[in-house]
Formats: sequence, C-alpha cells, structure tokens
Amino acid sequence: MKKKIIPLVTLFLAMIWQPTAALSQDQTNTEQTKTLRFYLVRHGQTYSNIKEMTIGGGGNAQLTPKGRYDASSLGLGLAEVEFIAGYSSTLGRAYETANQILRGRNMQVKQIDDLKDISWGDAEGGRIDDLTDKFGHSGNDFAFYFGTYNDPAFKSPVNAENMADFSARFEGALRQIATQHADQDGNILVTAHSSMAFYLQKYRANQPLAGLANTSVSVLEFKDGQFHLIDFNNTDYLKSGYARAKALPPLEITLVVNPLTQLQQAGVMEGTTDSDFTDAGDKANQQLHRTLKSTRFIAAYSSELGRGYKTAQRVMADHKIPVQQDNQLNEMFLGHWEAEKVATLKNDQSEAARNLFSANNLIRFVAPDEGENGEIAAYRLDKFLSAIGQKYEFSQGKVIVFTHPLILNAFFNKRLPDSSWQPSQGLQVVTLAYKNETFSVMQVK
Repeated sequence: MKKKIIPLVTLFLAMIWQPTAALSQDQTNTEQTKTLRFYLVRHGQTYSNIKEMTIGGGGNAQLTPKGRYDASSLGLGLAEVEFIAGYSSTLGRAYETANQILRGRNMQVKQIDDLKDISWGDAEGGRIDDLTDKFGHSGNDFAFYFGTYNDPAFKSPVNAENMADFSARFEGALRQIATQHADQDGNILVTAHSSMAFYLQKYRANQPLAGLANTSVSVLEFKDGQFHLIDFNNTDYLKSGYARAKALPPLEITLVVNPLTQLQQAGVMEGTTDSDFTDAGDKANQQLHRTLKSTRFIAAYSSELGRGYKTAQRVMADHKIPVQQDNQLNEMFLGHWEAEKVATLKNDQSEAARNLFSANNLIRFVAPDEGENGEIAAYRLDKFLSAIGQKYEFSQGKVIVFTHPLILNAFFNKRLPDSSWQPSQGLQVVTLAYKNETFSVMQVK
C-alpha cells in the first residue's frame, strides 16, 4: 500500500505545482512587457535663448510670451496623449513649461534635480560669441566644450560638466522615474533642456549631433530595462497645437467694479479705506446677480477689501464655485490721501491730484507720500489678469474678477489706452477677451 501512496502524492503535488508555476511565469512575462514612453520636451523659448546666453544648469531664465504660448499650444497638440505622470527639472523654465502643457489635466508636476540642464561651468551666464572669441571655437561647437556622450575622461576648457557625466545622471533620473511606475504601462511627460540631445545621441550614434528646438518632442521607449528612441526633435505636435489654438475662441474675463459705497456717497476718497454699500449699491449687486445667474463661470476672484468680496459673494450666490480672494486685486493705496474729501483733492493744483482724477493719465500718478503709484498699480493688476489668462486661455468657460475703479483705470491706461471705458461711481461691468497675451474690450456696461 505504501508504494502506491507515494506516486499518488507525487501526482497530486505535480498537479498543484504546475498551474502555480505557469501562473508565476505568466506574471513574470506580464511584468517584462510593461512599456513606458517618455515624452521628452525641451522647455519653451526663454530670454536667454534670444540673447544666445550660456545659461545651463547653474541658472534660470524666464519664458518669453512666445515660450509660454508655445508651451500651452503644445499642450493642445498633445491632447490625445494620455499621460500617467509629469516630471520636470528643478529649473523654472522647465517646470513652467510642464505646467503649461498639462494645464487642465489635474496632474501635479514632480521636479527632479538630475533632469537639470548641463552645467556650463565657468562659462555660465556668458555669451556664445564670447566663447568663440576666446577659444577660437564656436560657442555652438559642443564637442569642444562638453566632449562626447561616451568619453567620461573629457576635461572641458571652461570646466563644464562633460556630456558623459550629464548623460549618466540624466539616464539615472529616467530610470528612477521608471522604477516609480514599474507596474504601469503608459506615457510620461518629462520637460527638460536642450542638453537632452547630448544624452539622446547614444541612441542615434550613426548620425551627427543635432539640437532640439524649443518645445520639440522626443519619445524614448522603456521596455525590459532598455531604452529605444522612437521619435526625435518632433515639432509637429506644436504645429498641431497652433492650429487648435487658432480655432479656439478667446477667453472671456468679466471685470466687476464694486457699486456705490457709503464713503463714496459722502464724497470721501476710498483707496484701501473701506465701507459698506448704500441702498443703491445693494440693489445694483442684486440686479447683477440676476443678470449673471445663468452665465457659466469656471473661476471667480475678488479683492480682499470688504466691498470687493461682498460684491462677489452676492453676485455669485447661486454659482457653485469658490470665490478666491487675492490682494493683487485690491484698490490703490493712497497714503495720506486715504479717506480725504474728494472736493479737497480736486481743488489741489498739484500734478499728482490732476493725474489721480484723470481717465487717461492715472498711470502717471505719483503718490505724494507713501501711497502707491499708478504705474505700480497698473502692473499689479496686469500681472494678475495675465496669469488668469494664461491659466484658463484654452478652457471652456468664463472667468469673473471683482476689483475697484482706480486700479482698473490704471490697467486700462497701460494695456488698453485706446478703449472707451471711463471710470465712474457705482457698479460697472467690463468684459475682456484674452488670447495669446493680448487683451481686447468686448463689452462695457
């Protein structure tokens, strides 16, 4: 009997083991077939690019208006590409580019230091022409200054990081990202710098070293622990984005100036000084609430002053979006002229007083003491509204902003000097159109 039991037990164990082994093998095969595609994007145009400066990993330069628009347009061009994650270098030009590309996707961009641009060493902050004059080699002769991707012993004449060291750390960063997504298939956005071309040269060794255009796309596939270059310096996504951006309507920004307050009715100057509404002011808010009740807004902002925020609360009472307060929308601070009688200031013969009450020259107002100058106030609101425009430009919906008459007047002097808008007491509504860094007036009420 015992001799018969042993084969039966063996057979039983074999039946259990074989499916388990097969399942384990299937899991291994599944893991090995996971594929990640890195969409490597060079940042948008910067002011240092225009000036042909040698700013690498040691510094940052701001995106130009074109750089911001190109990054946003590229986001439209990549609309059909589903990203599972977004990464950028720790330099601002790359981080801003990534956020512009991914806006509207509700995806946080993670920064990695090893994705930074290659360091120019002693030449950081210089000019391409300066290097050409000093060394007799063009500043664009990158092999002279950085070596090649497969020469780790290269010593740079300007103590720059060599291509081999840069390539090693850049690939290390990509492998670090791949480890974070080892159990996933999908596309990953990585925004970095022109020096990515040095690293990618190892996958195009039979071709001469080529650069990367701003907001170009290169695609590197990672599978079974190996990288494969499947696209290089592609600008078709950007061109597609341009076409889509052109076809989209401009963003509408509704600007609301608070209605009549008690201090205004009493003939007192209100800068950052604050007061409640008159009965007429309350009625104006109620009427605007009814008028805008069915309008779809995707975002609402107001000043931190009571009259601005209360207007926003009453007008937006039926809208299911939060009103975000920001002190950049506050009225101009008038220093010692705060809460002064309007009649007293209008009788003042100084240039400052004349400019304060001028529809066309408020931007030239210079406060007689510690107050805010008109040009600074104009810049403050311009910066805020431009940021709103860049954030929501390609969104479906409208944005509403609650602010005040003096600062809005200064903004119009700066950005729309030929418009017909004139400040007055009481509630006013102005609708602006924003597209590609440009404002225009759509409607004034």
